[in-house]
Amino acid sequence: MAAYAVNYTYVPETDEMTAARPAHVDFLSELHSAGTLLVSGRLTEGDPLGALLIIRGESVEEVEKIMDGDPFFSDGFVAERQVRRWNIVFGSIDGAE
Repeated sequence: MAAYAVNYTYVPETDEMTAARPAHVDFLSELHSAGTLLVSGRLTEGDPLGALLIIRGESVEEVEKIMDGDPFFSDGFVAERQVRRWNIVFGSIDGAE
């Protein structure tokens, strides 16, 4: 499987977004336990804030479908989502080609 970079740009933080965060974290934790989510984290500098996630998958469409299940995305807390295949040249992430 290939690696895909998923870049989230978040909407401004709201109480509703804060309340949805545990479900978002649970969703990502399940993907990580399954070996689909390789690494992820919030981008803490710049405006607007966002996150970078590296997902294993077969295609952009498959990764988009997987990430459609993220409560942050389905509840509208992701203003923009970009999914691109990531060609790893130096180094490696287990399970990614």
